Amino acid sequence: MIQLIAAGLAPGAAYAVIGCCVVLLYRTTGVLNFSQAALGAFGAYTAAKAYDVLGLTAASAALAGLLAGTVLSLLVGLLMSWLFQDSRTAVRATAMIAVTVGLLTLGLRLFGDTPLSVAPVVPATAVGVGAVTVGLDTVVALGLGVVLTGGSTVVLARTRLGAVLRAVSVRPTTAELLGVRVRLLSLGMWAFTGAMSSAALLLIAPARSDDFRTLGMLILPALAAVLVGAFRSVPVTLVGGLVLGAIESVSVSWPAVSGYKAVLPFLLVIAALLWSQRKQVWDEAR
Repeated sequence: MIQLIAAGLAPGAAYAVIGCCVVLLYRTTGVLNFSQAALGAFGAYTAAKAYDVLGLTAASAALAGLLAGTVLSLLVGLLMSWLFQDSRTAVRATAMIAVTVGLLTLGLRLFGDTPLSVAPVVPATAVGVGAVTVGLDTVVALGLGVVLTGGSTVVLARTRLGAVLRAVSVRPTTAELLGVRVRLLSLGMWAFTGAMSSAALLLIAPARSDDFRTLGMLILPALAAVLVGAFRSVPVTLVGGLVLGAIESVSVSWPAVSGYKAVLPFLLVIAALLWSQRKQVWDEAR
């Protein structure tokens, strides 16, 4: 059982990093980015093409993929800040759904619907703690999630930059009148989250045989983790992603449940929504 839980840490870390990026972007720009996983998938599959077609080394291909995911995320951010900076949250969310569908369609057109082999950027080394063994890539992915969570929490809560970023999200026009370079900060967050999502998928993709669409749809478990964190808490989102990865891994040992593994994120979403509404229900029951 413990080994199964440990095996779920790699996908759980990816869910967590993507989810944390969604929360960070939402808290700093007010945009709910449904394409976060698709942007990371572009990075991972660009690295695969660079390795197979151009003959780059694994490290160089990974850098190319990281750059591709960052630049593409920057372009999406530029589009959103140009056309929808002053729009309501619902309008921006609707626009992001359209962007996500477009990116998934473009990715399938460019990379096809067959899995590509992503060269590992971390040596295939096992790390053992007692009777539990995990891959070094899992440790690195988990470390990425922890560093991202800790760093972003400190920056948002205790620095002037964090206060400015939160102000940009709530009152962008006011912040701009006060001399804040709103668009530059927003684009910086888009580039940063695109890079982090690409890094997460570059770490887990070599151990998976997923096509582009499957990688892009990792946004679903990531959004489940985001809901656990109520779109606000980066640390809780991290925990939610790791727990979901562990649950998916453990479910493999239960034949009656393993066939419905894809449904687990939706069950977690429902549980998170019910939990978030508990206070209102209890108050009405009194």
